[in-house]
Amino acid sequence: MKKFIAFIFTMLCVVNSFAQGNSAETLISRLSEQIRSMENYEVEFEVKSGDQNIKGYYAVSGDKYYISIGDAEVFCDGSARYEVNPQNKEVTVDAVDPKSHNILTNPTRAFDFIDGEFNFAMVGTEAGIATVKLTSTAENAALGVIFVAIDTATAQPRSLTYDVDGDQIAIKV
Repeated sequence: MKKFIAFIFTMLCVVNSFAQGNSAETLISRLSEQIRSMENYEVEFEVKSGDQNIKGYYAVSGDKYYISIGDAEVFCDGSARYEVNPQNKEVTVDAVDPKSHNILTNPTRAFDFIDGEFNFAMVGTEAGIATVKLTSTAENAALGVIFVAIDTATAQPRSLTYDVDGDQIAIKV
């Protein structure tokens, strides 16, 4: 009987440690650390909003980046963003929002969620992909809720879904 109880106790400890190893905060930390460790990286993505599907690409080097989405391009030198609209033949220059976690406006911080600005909750895991719900700790946050799908084995991002005032923008990485 003692061996049986010891076995059950051991199994509960193993299951509990596995669950803690894949907790929402642990997965987000692994994801953020992995992205931070890369000096340069490139991502192909697809934005889905309503009936629209737009393919895009971005490349990051430190705090500099380049985004191509549809016909538009964005160049960033780390302090200023240059949005090029070829249809209207215009360039819009804007300051970089260093606090933005939006992949379309500041991809350098798109997966950097461990700065205390978000609460984490595990939504679920299916086929090795965990979905984590991030809720801003700020009352007047620009982004409402963010859902991040993460490969539990590699800590690679698979998708982001921004929920802003009930409208959802899904980005598949």
